[in-house]
Amino acid sequence: MTGTLALGTVLAPLDKPRFTEAHIVRWMGAQQNWDRIHFDQAFCRDFARLERPVINGALKQHLIVQFLAGAVPGAWPWRIDYQFRGPDWVGEKLQVRGTVGASRPVGDRVLLDVDVQLASLDRNEVTTRGRATLLLPPGDEPVLHALGFEGPGELALPLLADQVDDDTLEAAREWLGRELERRESKYPVDFSRLRLFADAVMDLDPVHFDPDVPSPWGGVVAPPLFPLHGLEARPGTYPLSEARDSQGREAVNEVGRDLATRFGFRAAGGMNAGNRVQVHSLARAGERIAVTSTLVSARRRSGSRGGDMVFFESLNAYRTTEGRPLLTERQSTVVRLLGAG
Repeated sequence: MTGTLALGTVLAPLDKPRFTEAHIVRWMGAQQNWDRIHFDQAFCRDFARLERPVINGALKQHLIVQFLAGAVPGAWPWRIDYQFRGPDWVGEKLQVRGTVGASRPVGDRVLLDVDVQLASLDRNEVTTRGRATLLLPPGDEPVLHALGFEGPGELALPLLADQVDDDTLEAAREWLGRELERRESKYPVDFSRLRLFADAVMDLDPVHFDPDVPSPWGGVVAPPLFPLHGLEARPGTYPLSEARDSQGREAVNEVGRDLATRFGFRAAGGMNAGNRVQVHSLARAGERIAVTSTLVSARRRSGSRGGDMVFFESLNAYRTTEGRPLLTERQSTVVRLLGAG
């Protein structure tokens, strides 16, 4: 497989249809995310200091995975790091690009780096940059999981909390390295939710939603990053707020996202700053997802447009309720603070 993937090879780009307001609403229903910075122009202007609604970072990360699956068929997305360098505005047309980097043998496998970019074609501007490390198979059969695979230590996802320094948020210092929350889905992954995902991402491989399509996994499996959104709570567990300045995020059943409120601050919108993810296996239809979240970093800085900002990072370990590891992420979010709660 690596013979045609020489260092510097430019991979065929993935072009996506324009993400209109309707597309974004469809994605938010699939993700179960009600954050107002993605659809509410008045909220963006009056509270979040955004020019207009932004395309979800969570959607863009799935496009990166989709690009990798098409560019290097059969490879396993073992590690994916990406940073959102700038917003993509709702209504723009996006393209994912990639260039082959270094490769290294590990036993009978090969790890291959791919440098990835996501760009707004309307502005000819790269807004997301990252690097993926793919696990290649020894032959033509696809890699079906990375359970038990021990890659080089320097490439593994760091699991330790940052050291406390002068930039560390005072209120969060005693929490670094400690578990913040633990959640377990009340309902299993089902075909209906996966179909919504397929519609929202567009052109998703049918093995992720269609039980009638032959699958190397022997049945339908969720996309690699699905566990990030796969928690299902009982109705009414996370109600929406009626407050004029509420973000909508209070009703999202995800961990490590609403940390400003946890530490007593009012935030004028929060944005996904990027992720570092290691994928272990895929969730199957009928399985339930569980997660533990640990705070690993909380740094307070002054924003370029005035006001204080906090960059939070959590380490989130997802597994099935039976204990099989699904993925581990270091999730970064940035919030602009309005003041103490």
